[in-house]
Amino acid sequence: MTGTNSNPRDIAVEALRDRAGNVSAHLERLLEGAELGPSDRALARELALGAVRRRGTLDAVLRAFLDQPDRPLPNPLPAILQVGLYQILFLDRVPDFAAVNEAVQQAARLRHKRQSGLVNGVLRTVVRELSPPDPSGPRFAPNAIPVSGTVFRTTARAVFSDPQAEPAKYLSEAFSLPADLARRWLSRSGDLHKAAELALHANTRAPLILRVNRLKRDLAAAAAALAAQGVEALPHANGSSLVLRESVNVRALEAFREGAVTPQDPTATAVVEAARPRSGMRVLDFCAAPGTKTVHLAEMMGNEGQITAVDVSPPKLAKIEDNCRRMGIDIVETLLSEKLGGLDPKSFDMALVDVPCSNTGVLARRAEARWRFDERRLANLVRDQRALAGMAAEFVRPGGTVVFSTCSMEPEECDGVVKWLLEKRSDVKLIREQLTLPRGADDPSRWCDGGYFAILAVR
Repeated sequence: MTGTNSNPRDIAVEALRDRAGNVSAHLERLLEGAELGPSDRALARELALGAVRRRGTLDAVLRAFLDQPDRPLPNPLPAILQVGLYQILFLDRVPDFAAVNEAVQQAARLRHKRQSGLVNGVLRTVVRELSPPDPSGPRFAPNAIPVSGTVFRTTARAVFSDPQAEPAKYLSEAFSLPADLARRWLSRSGDLHKAAELALHANTRAPLILRVNRLKRDLAAAAAALAAQGVEALPHANGSSLVLRESVNVRALEAFREGAVTPQDPTATAVVEAARPRSGMRVLDFCAAPGTKTVHLAEMMGNEGQITAVDVSPPKLAKIEDNCRRMGIDIVETLLSEKLGGLDPKSFDMALVDVPCSNTGVLARRAEARWRFDERRLANLVRDQRALAGMAAEFVRPGGTVVFSTCSMEPEECDGVVKWLLEKRSDVKLIREQLTLPRGADDPSRWCDGGYFAILAVR
């Protein structure tokens, strides 16, 4: 695609066409060379990542309005239609006529002038049939499109499966979940309303939350530093973090550059706080990149002791080292995972193993993660998680602690791994575990991603 460097909609469409499915990374590469101001950059991100999150819903609606829904459309028309429809359904600040006109012009500009009539016809028909936003609460019906937890819009035709006859399929379409995940959440909750609440949170724009580095600033001083740059921040209910009212370029903030704050969700923050690392400890941090929990461990240790941060590649270790330098941490040494055999068993006071997972607790932040979910991949992840948890226990001395954490909500990746470890190791005892469900879509000061952690003692 040509001519994308100054048009946020073109950038969004090009990002959506990433063949590897990593829209976020492709988007950032495109934005690096783009001639866009801050507002247009924000729009490109909103359109690309919003269309990824809502892809299941957008595709269901488009199928209902296309005359030949099973006939493949030439690229990039599917992405143009998704971006146009996303604006119509989910962006109040973009007038419907503007969204339609931009999509039609985009199709013509990107060498699909003959197809611009199809784009125009489909989107204008949607606009014509679409009701105004109704804030009366959730409504589960084949013609009701959920915009948020309290707002829906209806169409003159059914666009989703019948929620009574096919609740899992309806949940997948109306709330944009892969079929396997929709079935899981519905089965586990036993209630369509509860499963829909999780899905709605996953479709929410996550607020930017910064944990304050207490080695450098307290909450009030960090908030004042942000305010000096025109950034308004509210205290989070956890007492450790600040919530920004608007999205900003974090790297441009002086408080970030000097290491006073770092992006971290409160659910992740709670893991290290529950671990209670102390000054002078020797800590092993598995799967440590980019080092957010690593530096948090060091902060709680007063930057006294020793942390060995482990990951699989030099670029990942470099990210940890960069984070430590920025945050003023000097007790961390990095180690490639292939060199773990050089460490002495039972020589650490604590091991933190923050395992790679399906990310089902953080779908609001990781736009593509839901579309990578399936049962086969989950089984492979669980196998690796068990191996990592078992390895972590080997390095902890008697009387020490293993901290297992994941940003998943799936039982196999959470207490399932811990139960497996307890069955394998009679010298390991569960001290505490906590599953956090996502919340705070209606109150950013209480926002939390989903996730799980367990504190285990080695006897």
